[in-house]
Amino acid sequence: MTTITIVGCGVIGASIAYELSKELQANALDINVIEVNSQCAMGATGASLGVLMSACSAKAKGDLVKLRLTSLSMYDRLICELTAKTQHDLLYNRHGILSLYRSPDAEMKARSLIEIRQEQGFELQWLGKDQIAEQFPQWLTDGGLLSPCDRGLHPRKFTQALVDAAMQNGVKFQWNTSVQNLEELSSDRLVITAGLGTNPLIAPLLKKQSQDLLQPVGGQALLIKVPNLNLKTIVHAENEDGSDINIVPLGNDQYWLGATVEFEYEQLPREENIDLLLAQAISWCPAFSNVEVLETWSGERPRPQGNRAPILGFVPNHPQMLIATGHYRNGVMMAPVTAQITKDLLLTGKSDLPWQPFSL
Repeated sequence: MTTITIVGCGVIGASIAYELSKELQANALDINVIEVNSQCAMGATGASLGVLMSACSAKAKGDLVKLRLTSLSMYDRLICELTAKTQHDLLYNRHGILSLYRSPDAEMKARSLIEIRQEQGFELQWLGKDQIAEQFPQWLTDGGLLSPCDRGLHPRKFTQALVDAAMQNGVKFQWNTSVQNLEELSSDRLVITAGLGTNPLIAPLLKKQSQDLLQPVGGQALLIKVPNLNLKTIVHAENEDGSDINIVPLGNDQYWLGATVEFEYEQLPREENIDLLLAQAISWCPAFSNVEVLETWSGERPRPQGNRAPILGFVPNHPQMLIATGHYRNGVMMAPVTAQITKDLLLTGKSDLPWQPFSL
């Protein structure tokens, strides 16, 4: 019997637990998940908006593009699998993502991306002014990139479904349990997926590291009610200052709006961010002038320092320990492919997916 302990139960830890649970009997695994909070998805996962933006994103480069597209391609099957197993409504949005831009060369860049994605098997469409006016008449833009294959989901509901499915398969979960020293855990394999909680756990093992492995980057978002917007597609809009916002339909005239990206902050959430997010949304769609703010919340994203995101691989000089964290703004997006790579590494020591091993 091989014991595997996963420390942390956000979307990454839960995804790995569920993926490994499929191999529990065949590979004689004993899988335990330890979480410091009383339930799953209480950190960065619970604060995220669940936008699965991959095909329409041009920011990722090299192997990271392949990983994100691979992860996206796993989602439809995974959602069907979890829904059948748990009967949970995961609020999975299959209406795609509309990306709006204001840069003068937006269309040229979009059409170049369309060609690239077509070769990779993903459909994108450029919508000109007339098409936008017909399909999205309330939005102030001359064009946009529509990605029918990108998705969105409710991160907390998704993570809970992963936990419930893993429990059905025999994985054990320990809630309200803190870990002070990784080397004191009695397990054949350790997987650290604790987000920012990884810093104090891993620091004693990386004594030559002069800074924390992960940097917290704050973000604030809103739950709002916008009458008569009638939006089903997720909207991603890039502002002129380089920031961006996501508008995520939830049904019943309710939407998530967010999120800020703050490297320096004293306290979150704060009132000024509500006005900022609403002003950005109104600049793209005047319907947001008539809005009711139902809730605001904030969270901290784990951004790697000195390594690219995500951090994935065995800890140097500790081959029994594996880190899978530091996904920054793409934890939910990359959860399925991270779980697959982690399972490969734990069971075979290698993976055919184009991952970059964690190193210093």
